[in-house]
Amino acid sequence: MTTNTKHELSFTEAKNKLGLVARVQRKLRTAGKQRVFVTPQPAASATPPIFIIGVHRSGTTLLRLVLDSHSRIAVPRESVFLLPLSEMWRDETALLGLSGLGFEADHVLYKLRELSDYFFNSYAAGRNKPRWADKSPQYVDCLDFIEKLYGPSCKYLFIYRNGLDVACSIGTRKVFKLAKPHQDACGDPFLGAARYWSAQCQKMLQFEQAHRARVFTLRYETFVHSPEAIARKLFEFIGEPWEPQVLEFHKQEHDTGFLEDPIASMSKGFQPSLKNYEKLPPELVQGMKREARGMLQQLEYEVE
Repeated sequence: MTTNTKHELSFTEAKNKLGLVARVQRKLRTAGKQRVFVTPQPAASATPPIFIIGVHRSGTTLLRLVLDSHSRIAVPRESVFLLPLSEMWRDETALLGLSGLGFEADHVLYKLRELSDYFFNSYAAGRNKPRWADKSPQYVDCLDFIEKLYGPSCKYLFIYRNGLDVACSIGTRKVFKLAKPHQDACGDPFLGAARYWSAQCQKMLQFEQAHRARVFTLRYETFVHSPEAIARKLFEFIGEPWEPQVLEFHKQEHDTGFLEDPIASMSKGFQPSLKNYEKLPPELVQGMKREARGMLQQLEYEVE
């Protein structure tokens, strides 16, 4: 190979390298202007889920045990799983970051539902049941997210209980962080609990008014006095056949966990727990009524 030929090869190699560098630099300059858009693939349809919604100490555990006793429905103890997902969904920074990766809001929502379905469907399959329900009182604070996630495919069971009994139950607990802001504002655990109950019920009523066709409403007091009549209507609403063993939920096996109230979980049937607030000092009860009067009247509970 002659000297001139070597020089020509060196020049050609150098030119190619410079061309490669230029192409890489152009890619880097335009990278910020281009984004990949990922197209979600359609998911297989699932059996419509059910969500049990109610303020803490309102009978949600009782309702869970009844549904979990049905041969087709699996209801775990409180998972609170969707609440942190809803917080991520509301985080604009997180959504912008995912958008920068090419995942727009609809795709993110699709993947969050896919994640939720994976866990709950797997749980139901492990129980040899085709349908699942989720019971977490904290979901009162993320009903809008659940609706975005599942939309018209899901059904809601809303349970209400006399706010004075709810406040009495919450107030007797030393620590109840969800009601703490209201308790701190009132300077009393019972008055704050009554205010907390009222605020949570207001959220439920607003959602119920917007989605009446998919919300079944029941009262704890009526349920414990006429369980079969209410339960039959409930199962008809969610499209499941009637099974008498749901009324003997205490004779069925249920999964255990650590987030749910152990006393309620060990209930031996429909044992009414009513007007416990009457054991409190009269002046305290009057204060609780002042805090919750408007909602008590709206839900048609007697207020003296």
